[in-house]
Amino acid sequence: MNNYVISEIESAQKKMSGYIALLNFRFMNLCVKAEVASLLPVTVYIDGQECNIEEVANVNMPNEFQLGVYPKDPEQFPDIIAAIYEAHPEFKMEKKTIGDSDDEASMIALYTMPEVNKDRYDLLMNAVKGLHEECKTRLDKIYGDYQARFAKILVDAPSQSVEEAKKALDELNDKCRDMERDLLIKKEDEIEEAYQKYLMEEEEKKNAEQDYDISKGFKVYDV
Repeated sequence: MNNYVISEIESAQKKMSGYIALLNFRFMNLCVKAEVASLLPVTVYIDGQECNIEEVANVNMPNEFQLGVYPKDPEQFPDIIAAIYEAHPEFKMEKKTIGDSDDEASMIALYTMPEVNKDRYDLLMNAVKGLHEECKTRLDKIYGDYQARFAKILVDAPSQSVEEAKKALDELNDKCRDMERDLLIKKEDEIEEAYQKYLMEEEEKKNAEQDYDISKGFKVYDV
């Protein structure tokens, strides 16, 4: 394979990989389970200066559905909360204190991912399909553009070089298609799992309420 083809394949790979990375980032920001990366778009303004979340707070995951945000400077706590709300108003936030202390300096923000009820399930599934289709369209365009470039530039090249270029481009395209499909399946499975969890919890609540109503119907008589 000549140097031109190698360079062009590397260029195509860079572009395709960029769109797949973007798709993955967008999927992570459709928060079902907690994702630390979902806070990357958060911009905190401290005294008029833009700061990334990692500059002003530490973040961890107490469990798969929650994010804990620990301000490095307690005085910046309101600014951090406001910035996260602007980026993710759907997060459910509650203030917690570390240990038994009531000191504001020990306060953290605990964010719980919103439940996936029927409305949110439909919204998320539609959003995932839309973002995936956008990624596919962009990959189609890149693949088509490089096919056209090879056809034009390699028109006088030996047939072996043309076949090598076509094979390399097809292999790259197949690899990237597998990656974007895997991301789609993984995200859809995550949404479905969370929805089934919601349905199960709602059923348990309903059964508990029914048991409570039944128990109230009994009267105890002295013998």
